Amino acid sequence: MQIGLRQFSATTVEWFRETCASGGHSRTSLARELCAREHWHDFAGEPSLGSARKVLGRLAESAGVALPPAQAPPGDGHRRPAGEYPDHAVVTSLGALGAVSLEPVPRADGRRWEAMMERHHPAGWRRAPGGQLRYWITSSGHGVLGGIGFVSASCQLAPRDAMIGWSADACLANIAKVVCNQRFLLLPSVRVRGLASHVLRLATRRIAHDWAQRYGVRPVLAYTFTACDEGWSYRAARWRCCPQLTSGRRSGVRRAVWLKPLEAVWRETLCRVPHRALGWSDPWPCEGEWAAREYGRSRHPDGRTRRRLVAMGAAWQEQLGKPLPEIFPGKAEQQAGYRLLSNRRVGMEHILEPHFEATVERCRAERFVLAVQDTTTLNHDGLVATDGLDGLGGGGKGARGILAHVGMAVSAAGRPLGMFSLNASFRQAEAADSVRWLEGLERAKELEAACPETRVVSVCDREGDFWALLNHARDTRAALLVRASRSAQRRVVGDDGGAEDLWAHVAKAEPVGARTIAVPARGGPHRRSGRQVRLTLRCLAVELIAPTDVGGPPQRMIAVSAKEDDPPAATAKKGQALHWLLLTTEGQPDLETARTVLRWYELRWQIERFFHALKVGTRVEDRRLDLADDL
Repeated sequence: MQIGLRQFSATTVEWFRETCASGGHSRTSLARELCAREHWHDFAGEPSLGSARKVLGRLAESAGVALPPAQAPPGDGHRRPAGEYPDHAVVTSLGALGAVSLEPVPRADGRRWEAMMERHHPAGWRRAPGGQLRYWITSSGHGVLGGIGFVSASCQLAPRDAMIGWSADACLANIAKVVCNQRFLLLPSVRVRGLASHVLRLATRRIAHDWAQRYGVRPVLAYTFTACDEGWSYRAARWRCCPQLTSGRRSGVRRAVWLKPLEAVWRETLCRVPHRALGWSDPWPCEGEWAAREYGRSRHPDGRTRRRLVAMGAAWQEQLGKPLPEIFPGKAEQQAGYRLLSNRRVGMEHILEPHFEATVERCRAERFVLAVQDTTTLNHDGLVATDGLDGLGGGGKGARGILAHVGMAVSAAGRPLGMFSLNASFRQAEAADSVRWLEGLERAKELEAACPETRVVSVCDREGDFWALLNHARDTRAALLVRASRSAQRRVVGDDGGAEDLWAHVAKAEPVGARTIAVPARGGPHRRSGRQVRLTLRCLAVELIAPTDVGGPPQRMIAVSAKEDDPPAATAKKGQALHWLLLTTEGQPDLETARTVLRWYELRWQIERFFHALKVGTRVEDRRLDLADDL
């Protein structure tokens, strides 16, 4: 939830104007009503009043009204709480102490617990924001011996975050699963060897269950602070001391940070980023602000980074294709731009997710959308000092650069609507390339779910002709068009019931018509000139036979053959006569389907034009940075 970046709707602004005009409201009551109206709550289900108060000024400015005057707090409500606390001498051994237990502090007894901490704890007492659980430390023979308390974790803590190894998004999603041992006190009159570590073991055994019961989230990690030369009881209770100390920016005192995992898979749980399907954001109200619409909905937790993304997008648009020193002539802005690109806490998804949401909005205005997938190469072979580049040639021995698998939405009229997916992680340790085509198909299904009034058809070239993709489209009922590859050696159920080659089977069908298309020019190793081509169309239903190593029932699809029967002599000599065999889950075996499917495949060329604009228009292959991830 990015409250600080939220763009308020006209109805919210009008409601705020009328509420302020009626009078009788404090800033706290306005923040509470705003949380209820906009469904702003923290992980514990409580209204996010602190975050709502921060945006009241901007909302008042949008509504053209003045906020009620701020109310001064009645004295210092954080220090010196009233109440009594227990304190009596206990000097014995742990075995003679009796049964030691942790008793939750009831609400009516909270002031006594706070008074004990205020008087005897070295840090005194100050209430922390968010959830909290407090316990009395008691023994069966001596009563109260002290207290221990846990509170919600802070969003940023460098030593803790380094030990966890989570990303900014994982931190934002899973910070509720971390708790802080804010206070731990044994009364000064209690002298029992081994009691402190024993209490810590009792606390870490029950805090996860108790916290989940109260707040509905089960923590998997606890942490605390001690002075640099202290913490022996935490070490004895098997807490882990972080190698890095806190910076002490607020307190001025550097302290040690201790961690205690509450589950075996705590790191995997905390580093997991939950998937958020396309269409998660509200419509963007600012129609004229292109950079804000395309970059402003990033979910990065740092507001400064979100603002920098919008500024970078606006500057890049004004001077497309220029190097960074020309885009940002000022030294400060130039350094800020390079810092953003090399920031390890900023990923490609933070830059692209608002663009994906803008693509969804444009798709919602269409009744039909093609979700085109393809892979392109960005050649950075000249960047010998850049780390992390992929091998673009066979076996990694060719040029070096970046491989990018792109999903692009195209309207029925051929108008590009934007990207809906992008995967540029082609390291050898990653999954096979086929997984990216399957992920692209899943993203197309998300796009369709986000646009309920829009029909979405996935379009893939020959690289998408593999059985797992065809099978997945059938299982998920995804609309699919894929160009058949001869290397796949597809077999179909023949007229006599036996297996027959797909291409030979389709060639025996009678033509259903013809169509003339314009084939664009192409460069590269398969260079060709643009020309008009007349294609003979065949269309029939086929039963594709599953590969022998996979098995399973045949799969019914519509096969459309578009073949150039009379190519020019020069074209035929070069082997460039067109013959496309398209497989689709849509339509019936007739001329209308054949023409429609051929038109869909023609629109796939829009992604090739996008790749050309990316390389030539933005000169992305001329960028020079130290790491491939920055590129």
